[in-house]
Amino acid sequence: MGQLNPTDRLYPKGRLEIFTTRGKPTLELFGPLSTLSGFPKVYEAHNLDFSKVQVLDKLDIMNILVNNGKDAVIRSLTTGNLNVIARMAIGDRGTIPSDSTVPKVPVSTQTGLFNEVYRDDVDATILNVGAPTIHEVKFVKSFSSLLIPITAFSNQALPVVNEAGLITADILSGAPLPRAPVAAPNTPDADEKLFSIRTFKSVPFEAANEISVTIRYTIFIE
Repeated sequence: MGQLNPTDRLYPKGRLEIFTTRGKPTLELFGPLSTLSGFPKVYEAHNLDFSKVQVLDKLDIMNILVNNGKDAVIRSLTTGNLNVIARMAIGDRGTIPSDSTVPKVPVSTQTGLFNEVYRDDVDATILNVGAPTIHEVKFVKSFSSLLIPITAFSNQALPVVNEAGLITADILSGAPLPRAPVAAPNTPDADEKLFSIRTFKSVPFEAANEISVTIRYTIFIE
C-alpha cells in the first residue's frame, strides 16, 4: 500500500495585495460566469487600472485563515455553498499600540478583527480553476475614506486602516445580496462570519486626502 504524500492535502492559503492610492482605481471585469440567483456575481478575469490615480503604497503579504474559514472550506465539501465569501471588512487596531508599523499577530481562533471599522459587499469575485496548477479565487474591494464615517474609527483625529478580513454570509437563510454597508458601532447580520484576517502597517486614512485602500484577496489551494 502506497504512502500518502504529505503535500497531497487540502491546504487553503491566502494572499493579500493592498494598494493605497489617492483616488479610486478603476476595476474592469471580464467574462461573467454563470451564477446562481442570489449568489455573488463571479467573473473569469479582471484588471485594476491605476492610470488615473496616484499610487502611494503597495503591500503583498500572506494571509491567515482562521478556524472559521478552514471549517467553511471543509463543510462546503459536504453541504455545498451554504456560506459564501461575500463581504470584506477593515479595522484600525491591527498594530501594536507603541508602533503603528508593527502588526499584531492574529490567532486562528479569532472570530473578528481586533477592531472592525467598516464592512461591505466585495466589488468583484474572480474565479480561476481548471488549469493544472491554478486553483484560486480573488475578492476585490476598494474602501474610500470619503465614504466611511469618521465616527467609525477608534481615533477620529488620526484615522488609519491596518487590518482586513474576508467575511462569509449565509445567503440561503440570511438576507439576500446586495447587503448594506455597516460602519461601527453598528453590528452586522448575525449570519456573517470571519473567514480570514490579515494585519499590516497602518495606512493614514484621512478623507481630506481622498485615500482609497484597495484589497485584492486571493484564496488558493496547493
